[in-house]
Amino acid sequence: MKNTFLLFIAVILFSCEGDSSANFDPNAERNPNLNINTNSFADANLGKETRELFSKLQNITQQGIAFGQQAPFGTGNNFPQANALDRDFDIVAGDAPAVVGFDLELITLQRGFIDEFTERFVPAVRAAHENGSIITMSWHMVNPNTQQFGGDDSFDGVVGRMLEGGDLRPNFLRALDLAATLFKAFVDNEGNPIPILFRPWHEMNGSFFFWGEEFRSTAEYIQLWRDTVDILSNDLEVHNLLYVYAPNWLSSRAEYLRNYPGDDYVDMLGIDVYDFRNGRYLDRVLTNLGVVEDIASEKNKLFALTETGLENVTQNDWWTQNLYRGIRSSGITYAMIWRNDNSDFFHAPFVGHPSEDDFRAFLSEDTILLNNDIN
Repeated sequence: MKNTFLLFIAVILFSCEGDSSANFDPNAERNPNLNINTNSFADANLGKETRELFSKLQNITQQGIAFGQQAPFGTGNNFPQANALDRDFDIVAGDAPAVVGFDLELITLQRGFIDEFTERFVPAVRAAHENGSIITMSWHMVNPNTQQFGGDDSFDGVVGRMLEGGDLRPNFLRALDLAATLFKAFVDNEGNPIPILFRPWHEMNGSFFFWGEEFRSTAEYIQLWRDTVDILSNDLEVHNLLYVYAPNWLSSRAEYLRNYPGDDYVDMLGIDVYDFRNGRYLDRVLTNLGVVEDIASEKNKLFALTETGLENVTQNDWWTQNLYRGIRSSGITYAMIWRNDNSDFFHAPFVGHPSEDDFRAFLSEDTILLNNDIN
């Protein structure tokens, strides 16, 4: 009975300490790379404001880890909805996130350009920028084959059909033209371009999206990425984007680099690692960030934990015992959790949530930087 009781206590203590990992070293020190390549960018004509953002990112990396959230204001599809939570991150943290994420997912469904979507999108990006947050943007593009988000066999071969000579090339060019118009509309209150960390075609090593591993060749993906950069930069003259390459969690260095479009087409490296409640998060984030840090060091590039989180934050000490332990010694520039939609889907705690105090304890660590810390 005594042994059973002690085992019970041990299980409780272990569960309160989060995931375990042989890779975790409590004495490891953060040592971000000082030798970052600033001589060239994916866009040879990158604008002054965006070059200045890159320099700011270099300085932030030496200071600590900028922390942020995708659409941190109650969302739905990019903007507040009637059933959404409030600005939970700001309210609980007492500060705005250092990094704010947006997504272009709905842009290709628009019948015209000046509509409710863009009329709300541009001011939201401007407000976050004027508030001092760094803006990052992903693109869950609607399948150009079906004009829907859904999967199934409609994903097969779509990327190849978007390339030069393919029947979906006009759809792709139209999407880029819409995106370019939007990117150019992102200006501050003085009319200066707002710099964006642009993260297209992400998590390509999975099979969640039509550009995923299962549905196209490696050569097709690389060409899709290069076309995206070349057309936006050269043909459409968009010069406020830093391009971020970000696979999903992976098993090896080779997997990370398999779809890599080349140093000349990437400004920053990233990785998306979520906690799927299987006890592997800490080990997975440590291993994956280690892989990316080695590659970033070799290529003299900045890198980030571009997406992470535990859906609905079901572990009360997750912030200090899992996320912080996973990133504390990493040289990442930033880490970003996913969004809060409503009380059934969220990644940042709201007032009264059991992890609220642990979230604040995580944010109080010297390494973790919020909006006020980077401005």
